[in-house]
Amino acid sequence: MRLFAGLYVRLTAQALLAAALPGALLVWNLGRGHDSYVAAQDDQALAALTALVSAEIRGGAPMSGALAAAQHDFRDNQRDGDPAAPLIGRVALYAPGGGRIAGATPDADGVRAVRPLKVDGREVAQLRIVRAPVGDGAGYTFMRDQVVGIVAAMAAILLILLVAGYSIAAAWTRPQRALYRASRAIAQGDYDADVSEEGPAETRATMRNLGRIARSFDRLETARRTWLVNVSEELRKPVQLLGDKLIALHATSPVDDQVAFEDIVGDVQRLSEMAEDLHAVAMADLGRLPVTFATVDPCALIRNAIWTSKRRADALRVTLETGQMPSHTVPVKWDGARIEQLFTALIENSLRYTPAGGRIALGLEGQRGAWRLIVDDSAPGVDIDLARELFEPFYRTSLAPGESVTTYGLGLATAQSIVEAHHGRIEASPSPLGGLRVTVILPAAPPTA
Repeated sequence: MRLFAGLYVRLTAQALLAAALPGALLVWNLGRGHDSYVAAQDDQALAALTALVSAEIRGGAPMSGALAAAQHDFRDNQRDGDPAAPLIGRVALYAPGGGRIAGATPDADGVRAVRPLKVDGREVAQLRIVRAPVGDGAGYTFMRDQVVGIVAAMAAILLILLVAGYSIAAAWTRPQRALYRASRAIAQGDYDADVSEEGPAETRATMRNLGRIARSFDRLETARRTWLVNVSEELRKPVQLLGDKLIALHATSPVDDQVAFEDIVGDVQRLSEMAEDLHAVAMADLGRLPVTFATVDPCALIRNAIWTSKRRADALRVTLETGQMPSHTVPVKWDGARIEQLFTALIENSLRYTPAGGRIALGLEGQRGAWRLIVDDSAPGVDIDLARELFEPFYRTSLAPGESVTTYGLGLATAQSIVEAHHGRIEASPSPLGGLRVTVILPAAPPTA
């Protein structure tokens, strides 16, 4: 819309210029032509009046009375259309030396035209036009009608140009708007956006190239999603098998270093969690994350998640505790296994950024047919301005030296996938503990179809 408005404003300005400039030139030329016409009339009349005054002087009339006698003759001859009639009251008789002898007093503009007055070949005086013509009704009406006609014609031209400009702007911006909509949709991941080719050749070529880019991205995205699903599937099986074999081996042949064995089992468990998280993200990316709704108690799920992660938290010297929670059982319809995976992912994310001596608190609050699951950690946390990036797979706010390879950056992405499968939402904000607060809002039961 802004593209159309900008183009139409420019076309409107050009239309105004195209209509106003010729109109102003026509009005100016009309005035100039009228002045030239009046001047030509005055010159013709002055020549006729000069002849009459010369005749009066040759007839013996005194110099001072010759002009009055000639003008008297003008009045008598006006009905005959004498060309000198427009000069009555506008001329003066001057001596050759420049002194006024008789006639009208000059106005501010002074002399308009001069004619020598000769008798027997000798210049005896000068006849000068010293005043402006008196406007008559017919001349004013003529000029007014001409100006009104010019203004009306220019207004009609302007209207035609405005309509043409609107049509041109609409026709030119239509393919540009379609190109903008298609490029925006593709940038947002909609590779099936309409990229129908229309408009000028350059725009059609751009739309065609954009369609090729969208199809290429669609193939790459499909391959990426399929690859992630396949990798996660292939990773889950050997990791699970490895964990089972370790436990079976320990049952048949106990090891001497129990602590080292438990560390290995813990690493295998985290590797298994990573495989599960990667599978959840990949399946959610395809829109096929499986969830099985059943009646569960979220308070019990929170306590189980704390118990599962407590050993790792103790090793990092981070306090893992419950926050504000209901004192009674809360029946909801969620996928219990997925929600435990959600809590484990959120705790793992907080453990990544909470230093030794810090705290992580998990709470649960009711909210009008839904429940708010809250995970708070202590400072320093992460920059809240990066809230969007926090939920991207493999996103890491830092890569500190010596950071564990198990911090794989899938925690919040996994959490978001599970939350979306439960028709909820997840968001990040500052925590009262000084770090990051992750809030998950889930309906108490899935929406009915």
